[in-house]
Amino acid sequence: MNRKTLATLLSVLVVTGCTLNRSDLRRETMFQTRIGGNGKVIEPKRCGLQVAIVSRPLRDADLNAVWRVADQQMINAEAHHALEVNGLRIGLITGDLPAEVDSIIKAPPPHKVEPAEFMLPDGEHAMINLCEATPMVSLLLNRQDQAVGKDYTDASGWLRVTANQEGASGVTLRFVPEIHHGPMQHSFGAVPNGGNYSPQQFMVKDSQQEETLRELAATLTLQPGQVAVVGGRPEADRSLGSFLFNQPEVHSDRLSQKVVLIWASRTTAAAAEVPKGLVPVDPPDMAAKKENR
Repeated sequence: MNRKTLATLLSVLVVTGCTLNRSDLRRETMFQTRIGGNGKVIEPKRCGLQVAIVSRPLRDADLNAVWRVADQQMINAEAHHALEVNGLRIGLITGDLPAEVDSIIKAPPPHKVEPAEFMLPDGEHAMINLCEATPMVSLLLNRQDQAVGKDYTDASGWLRVTANQEGASGVTLRFVPEIHHGPMQHSFGAVPNGGNYSPQQFMVKDSQQEETLRELAATLTLQPGQVAVVGGRPEADRSLGSFLFNQPEVHSDRLSQKVVLIWASRTTAAAAEVPKGLVPVDPPDMAAKKENR
């Protein structure tokens, strides 16, 4: 091969190499622009929740002090009425909890209440277990101002909480009560937290029949320094609220009552640690500790 031919070949290779590099650079630049502009990746939005379930004897004055300061008019009138006639109530506390309730939560071990902390992708929900399975329960439900009696076997109570970032600093929580009942059934479901481009994976799931009471849905928007409160009305016997929040005390013939306290915050995927399973939140793989508390 003479010098002239060799020089021509080298020139072609150099030009080709440069062209490929520029092409790769253009593709990379286009990709960066699509995902956020100037190569900045847009982090998925997430909502951090803290859930504390506080239990005391029925009509306990210290625990019921929470309703003295909770604003129950923060939900719309229609939802407020639907909850009330079913023995439920939801309120919003701004600022500190009442001293009596704060003392219950911070009581010395083993009575200290440790809130469960977990992370939810924006728009996703968590299931909070309110009461364990009861072999048989008869409830009097009020559905659109019509009383309906219904019997359930192996019934447990749940609260579905869906979180969305709202405005500049708020988190909107949507509460929907559920009753899971009947025998366990086998079904197939998609594995959670799979990527958008990952092959679809499925798992066998054992679950009961789920009755989601969407007509009792209620929504609250929490700002920093606010707490959502969910509970029942002790006087509403055989109601949904009584079933969810009042249970017999262990080794006693007395009844206890529960109140759920929920704090909410905003974060991104980068702020989350490796997920950890937490009780009573389900599914456990959506739970995570927050950084830099």
